[in-house]
Amino acid sequence: MTSSLRNSIHRRNHKERSQLAHRSKLGFLEKHKDYVKRARDYHSKQDRLTRLRQKASERNKDEFYFSMNKEKTRGGVHIKERGNVALPTDMVKVLKTQDENYVRTARAAGLKKIDKIKGQLTAMVDLLKPSPDQDDTAADDELDAVELDTLRDAGLIQPSTSKRKKSTKHIVFVDNEADARKLLSSEKQQPSPSTSKVVSEPSTRIDLGWKAPAVKLKKRRHSQPQPADAQASKDEADEPTSARKKLLLELRARLHRDKMLRYTQREFEMQRLMMGKGARQKIQGTEKVEEANSDEEDDPRSRKGGRKVVDEQAYKPRVYKWRRERKR
Repeated sequence: MTSSLRNSIHRRNHKERSQLAHRSKLGFLEKHKDYVKRARDYHSKQDRLTRLRQKASERNKDEFYFSMNKEKTRGGVHIKERGNVALPTDMVKVLKTQDENYVRTARAAGLKKIDKIKGQLTAMVDLLKPSPDQDDTAADDELDAVELDTLRDAGLIQPSTSKRKKSTKHIVFVDNEADARKLLSSEKQQPSPSTSKVVSEPSTRIDLGWKAPAVKLKKRRHSQPQPADAQASKDEADEPTSARKKLLLELRARLHRDKMLRYTQREFEMQRLMMGKGARQKIQGTEKVEEANSDEEDDPRSRKGGRKVVDEQAYKPRVYKWRRERKR
């Protein structure tokens, strides 16, 4: 029988034994060839460690070479430079310009997608309030505070102009402690504006002949089996709400990404300007903005150690001021 005929005969495929079902948590079943690789790797590492220990034990502590004068150590550990040469300043500026152009291109593409999402949200009729033809469950579909902030950041709705008024305190100065006690006792005896208002209201209402509006009490709806048509109509009514929530989530993520890209672009521009000529003064560095008490803000000692770890959510870029120079 020739070799070609012998090779053409169908032979049974060789199948390796697999891992048992109840031992599948242990991974693949290790074969002999896998054990050989693992053992050789383990022994090679042990041999290298043995040689290093032997060299360390046989090392001459008084050994000296003149090349040691140029070497550096940090904490008793020898530091060897890799021979990397610093790039020229002009080349680094070109590279930073290319990075800035890439960030600008990515930001422009993101702004187009943001405008597309804003157009889809603007086309929705029931963006802020549900339609009146929906049932009482539509009140649950109203926008929450986070979604309203997202719409304000996108410019779809006007920002809130109401400012919180600080609680004013009236300070009275007296000569001695007795006058202070008299003043406190007189203030306690005087009724507050709220209590006087409550007392002045009449206890009984005068009947003018108007029909009193009936107060509707919300009752819990018991889950009852709904027909197929009602369930289908409910699903169709929920589709715009889910689509709106998805668009708002995507808009919020893209707005945050656009802000980070804007900060990155500003940082690249700042680095290029820092590499140029001209005197500058650092006004503000990267910091995490946190709420602080008014007493801590007035204390100059708290300003020195007020730097926090930079957080991505509350990141603000550096601010520098250049000296004014006359341009030729």
